Amino acid sequence: MTSPLNVSSICALPVEGTFICCVSCSMYSSGFPADIVDSFTCQKCLVNLELVGKIRELEDRVRNLIAIRQTENWIDSVCLDNSATSDSASVSPGPTVVSARPKSAAPIQPQGEWVTVRRGSKNPKCSPPAPRSPIRTQNRFSALRSAPVETENKKVLIIGDSIVQNVRIPNCVKPAVHVKCLAGAKISGIEAALDRVADDEVSTLLLHVGTNDIYSQQSEVLKRNFISLCIKAKRKCRNLVVSGPLPRLYRGDVIYSRLHSLHCWLETWCANKSIAFVNNWDDFWERPGFFRRDGLHPNWRGSYVLSQNMAAKLPG
Repeated sequence: MTSPLNVSSICALPVEGTFICCVSCSMYSSGFPADIVDSFTCQKCLVNLELVGKIRELEDRVRNLIAIRQTENWIDSVCLDNSATSDSASVSPGPTVVSARPKSAAPIQPQGEWVTVRRGSKNPKCSPPAPRSPIRTQNRFSALRSAPVETENKKVLIIGDSIVQNVRIPNCVKPAVHVKCLAGAKISGIEAALDRVADDEVSTLLLHVGTNDIYSQQSEVLKRNFISLCIKAKRKCRNLVVSGPLPRLYRGDVIYSRLHSLHCWLETWCANKSIAFVNNWDDFWERPGFFRRDGLHPNWRGSYVLSQNMAAKLPG
């Protein structure tokens, strides 16, 4: 009978790579380099984390729908109470109904005696028609209205380089989203495009730029330009969202290092300034199936993931 394998026997097997343990499920896998032992997460755990996130999103949507249904039921009950009170106050007692038969001049006498019969009125009074109840027409939400409702500007503008070319936000999520793609644009080009946007023309402004600026090899200048761009964008809208860069494939360690440094700095700076930040790095890292052959632009799968990430950060 074959004895079960233990950890030491597994590690002694002659295979390429190193046996590493997943930090989430503590299961062992082989064939990976030794420098990722401390931060390895297996594919099953990644899928589980993604499913858990989707389940939480569905639970949030269900809670929102339940809250909307409860609010509508409460509004209906308030409107019914108000209409019943107004009806009881407006209804007045109707006029006395007068019989059309004329009154006799003398009381009815027993049969066998002569009585004097007088001619009745030429124009006998007719009974008035029964009063009709008025038809009620009202807005069931009027009970919640305390002031005239003003039209709120909910327009959303997504502006960026060629990465946002195929970004599509579903109408059921955000009905007034406009995407402006400036192929090959740098921070200076986006800043010039913002000059043509009037103040308070849009409610929310989402920026995605920076990939074309990493070739300048001036990280501090890039940071100052980003800060200047965000300051100008804050004057154009009420809500500002910054979308982080995507990793690039087949470009070497230098490009990877610059992009990752920009991503980390943007995430920290936006958190300190209370600006919403879209983290695209974790979803696109080591995902070649999300990119085109150039390793830069997302394909239809990557554009869908990017659109979902942006939609999740847009205010309701």
